Amino acid sequence: MPTRHLYLLAPIFAISFLVAVFVLIQTNKRDIPRYEPENEADEPLWSGEDYYSHVKAKPFTGREVHRLLIKRTKQKQGVYLESLDPALDTAGLTVVNVFHNVMGDDYVPVITSGNDWPYHARNSKHYQNKALDFRIKYIPVEKRRMIVIGVEDKLRGRCRVLWEKGEAEHLHVELLN
Repeated sequence: MPTRHLYLLAPIFAISFLVAVFVLIQTNKRDIPRYEPENEADEPLWSGEDYYSHVKAKPFTGREVHRLLIKRTKQKQGVYLESLDPALDTAGLTVVNVFHNVMGDDYVPVITSGNDWPYHARNSKHYQNKALDFRIKYIPVEKRRMIVIGVEDKLRGRCRVLWEKGEAEHLHVELLN
């Protein structure tokens, strides 16, 4: 009776398919090649109109803006950022820009909280995915002031910015209703 074990074929094919997909995904992970011109004359230059026509032709999606925020920041272990309001992604990139203006382009801001920490106030916007906290604790005090003032200026009318002092000093940014 050769048909006695036919019921095993479906699970064997399913497992084989999953292994093949896994191998395909693993072999497709590769670094994005970097182009570095040998001299500045080889580097293409765009005028302002060229740049804006390119941006209009290929706009960023909300998901790409979110990925950019993740790439431009570090996250404290356990921070959950996957369901952020898209407007908060944009506000977060504005905060990153202010950090770069004050601290230099090499500085990478740290997000210490999204929707992840059980000790926020009961009606906190963190639980609605409309608030982020940025670490400023280890930055010199004068530069902290510059960052807070810069973020407040750039996000005025869109977000509330709070400089929360104390043991876990941070910059709290939340969307306005």
